[in-house]
Amino acid sequence: MLMRKQQGLSLIELMITISLGLLLMAALTTVFSNTLGVNSRSLQLSQLQEEATAVMELMVSDLRRTGYRADANELLTDPDNASTAFNDSIVISLFPGEAANSCIEFRYDANQDGAFNGAPEAFGYRVREGQIQRRQSAAACNSGGWQTLTSADMLQVDSLQFVLTERMLVNVNEQIVAIQMSVSAPSDATLSREFSTEVVIRNAY
Repeated sequence: MLMRKQQGLSLIELMITISLGLLLMAALTTVFSNTLGVNSRSLQLSQLQEEATAVMELMVSDLRRTGYRADANELLTDPDNASTAFNDSIVISLFPGEAANSCIEFRYDANQDGAFNGAPEAFGYRVREGQIQRRQSAAACNSGGWQTLTSADMLQVDSLQFVLTERMLVNVNEQIVAIQMSVSAPSDATLSREFSTEVVIRNAY
């Protein structure tokens, strides 16, 4: 009976095979890690965009109401007795230590009774310590007591600026508030977004 020689891998061939396997595993690990990194950045950018867009839309929506009053017709029919508390109510300043023009205060007739009812109808927005805050209890720009709207885990507000301009139309004085805001991810400043818009105040006077 003939004995057959068993064929197998030599030691050198085995070492080469193992080395190739290790190289392949290293390459796959690198690709996987890079994919995770890209996905993580995409998620952070998406969260940053979503958070910043939401607060920007809130500020714009609120500012559009500036100067609104339910009985505005009295300004024409009975100007001597008409309330002017909502007229020309925009004030732009800052919280101490923050950039100029980074806080805005304004009023509108929230409960539609034609009268200014103090704190519930005094609104505003500002940046403080890298976060957007909303005015509470008619607090001034330079005081505390404002409500923080954004999350420090989601975004860092690098700048916020309000610019007020006016233009005369036919028998109407129209105000425009330009808003500029730049934000970045707290854990990665290279992930950033800039927003800018203009809000036309049609109820200024």
